[in-house]
Order: sequence, then C-alpha cells, then structure tokens
Amino acid sequence: MDHQAFAQLLGNYGEFIGSIAVLATLIYLALQIRQTGRSNTFAAIQAYRTERMAWFQGNRDSPHIPRIIAKVEAGQPLDAEEEYRLRMHNAALWGSIFSQWLQDKLALTGRYATKESSMISVGIHSPGALEWWQRYGVSVYPDEFCDYVVKRLPEVATTLPDEPSYPLY
Repeated sequence: MDHQAFAQLLGNYGEFIGSIAVLATLIYLALQIRQTGRSNTFAAIQAYRTERMAWFQGNRDSPHIPRIIAKVEAGQPLDAEEEYRLRMHNAALWGSIFSQWLQDKLALTGRYATKESSMISVGIHSPGALEWWQRYGVSVYPDEFCDYVVKRLPEVATTLPDEPSYPLY
C-alpha cells in the first residue's frame, strides 16, 4: 500500500469516526432538550398550582372576602369599600381563569393539568363575577380568551346547580 492510499484510508476512517461523533452529539442534545422541556413543564405546572393555592388561601384567610360574600348571599347591601373589594376579588379571579386558559394554550396538559372548565365553573358562581366580566373582562383580555369565555359560559353555568354562589374554599 503506497503512501497516498494509506492517507486516503486514514481519511475515510476519520470521516466515519467524525460522523459517529456528530450523531452522538445530536443524540445527547436531543436528550438535553427533552429534559429541559420536562423541567420547564414541571416548573410551569408547579407555579400554576402555587398560584391557585395562594388564591384559595388568600380567600380563606382574608378578613374581608368571606364577610362580603356572606353579605351578598344574605341579600344585604354592600358599602362602597366592600363593592371595591369584591370587584378586585373578581378581577383576580378572572386573572386566575386566564392563567389556566393560557396554560392550556401552551399545551401544559395531561395528567397533571387542571380540568379545563374547573376554574371557570367555580369562578362564575362567585358573587359579581359575571357582572365584572361583562363590564371589564371583555376590554381587558385578548379576543381569543373572550371567545372562549363566551363559548364556555352556557356550558358551565349549570355545573354547580344547588351550590352556593361563592367560590369553593
């Protein structure tokens, strides 16, 4: 075997080893991307669950909201401060519903995702939630979310037929 043929043989081996190295690198990168995607999904789900827990605990521990809801349920009038607190409560409630909708749109679905209509079905039974939506929500949120809410309202309006109208704590 002459010098040129030997160099050609070494070049062929080098190309073969190089292609295996590139393939191994691509496989490694694919695994890294997959793991990063899983980590990001987990972080998003965990953040959403933390947000929901804070929401429910905030309602439970609030010195104002339970009293306001009890007054509404009893048919008693609210003073200006209570009306404001209820309006801000409903703004936060719709923000949580929007967060859940956005989670679904980002494909954070599966066995750990919240059921699609759970927050909206609870939310619309909160005193003043529908009124807040009609007055403010349609001007605050994106059209796609507004279309979703308009479509879902008739479906979820009867989800809690004999339940009180306050959120479940």
